[in-house]
Amino acid sequence: MQTVDCIACSPVFRRPLSKVEGVLEVKELPITNKIVVVFDEAKLERERLREEISRIAEKAGLGGKIIFAR
Repeated sequence: MQTVDCIACSPVFRRPLSKVEGVLEVKELPITNKIVVVFDEAKLERERLREEISRIAEKAGLGGKIIFAR
């Protein structure tokens, strides 16, 4: 199990990420404008998750505004 934090408009991400196989939980932290995505690395690679987050962000008009932790 790994987590990925990204800073952006968190409500945009909850529903689409919840549908991605391997995503276990999406936690919104609205005060800090972050989301924490808990995922199973056996089912979903970190890079694939980053691509999915970037795709969702682009579709929502947030392209180029995502900051990934580590």
